[in-house]
Amino acid sequence: MSGPVSPMFKKIPKQKVSDKVFEQIKDLIVSGRLLPGEKIPPEMELMTLFDVSRSSVREAVLRLECLGFVAHRHGEGTFVKSATETPVLDYMTEMAREADFIEGLMEIRTVLEVWAARTAAVRADDEEIRELETIITAMTEKQGSHPPRYKSNVRLHRQIAVASHNPFLVHMMSSILGWIGKVTDRIYPEGESFRTLYDQITSQHKAIVDAIAAHNPDEAARAMAEHLSFTAVRIEKK
Repeated sequence: MSGPVSPMFKKIPKQKVSDKVFEQIKDLIVSGRLLPGEKIPPEMELMTLFDVSRSSVREAVLRLECLGFVAHRHGEGTFVKSATETPVLDYMTEMAREADFIEGLMEIRTVLEVWAARTAAVRADDEEIRELETIITAMTEKQGSHPPRYKSNVRLHRQIAVASHNPFLVHMMSSILGWIGKVTDRIYPEGESFRTLYDQITSQHKAIVDAIAAHNPDEAARAMAEHLSFTAVRIEKK
């Protein structure tokens, strides 16, 4: 005859509906299908998509927010946060005040983004390549008439990370590009003539995308290294 059941074994509870909603959204973020900065659907839409109650959606989103997966912006909605944003954000914000901060950050970018370009040239699918080419087309249309816009640069570099099919890299790059954005005036100061600079940067970006589209990893890595070296030289001159 068997003895009493050990108290270390407990009955498996049925999973709450809100837990299932939480897991689905969390998995989309962790897998990279929902990217840092993207807005998740509003409450009513999530209720329809999941076919669940308002309370289940609210509980799931609140849990995501408490764990740092998303952040609510008053009047705008709820957005995916970078997995690398917390808890280093405050520390990096303080570091950004140091003179050599951006130089060190550029060194890290070179390590990460040369790998990203090389890997994207191997792994990028047709849709990801079309998105890269769309960004380049938009940048080329402004060539010579507008200064480099940081948002366009972010969009391109983040899309290269997406095309590497490494979700963690996407989160890392979102944070790194955000930190660089805080000190971007050191690269593109107001009042400078931008025409030649914009042409050069757009040409460099196009070379990277062309290599990725041709699935040429060595050329993609070389083009990215050349672009980041160009940027680093500008920083050193500031």
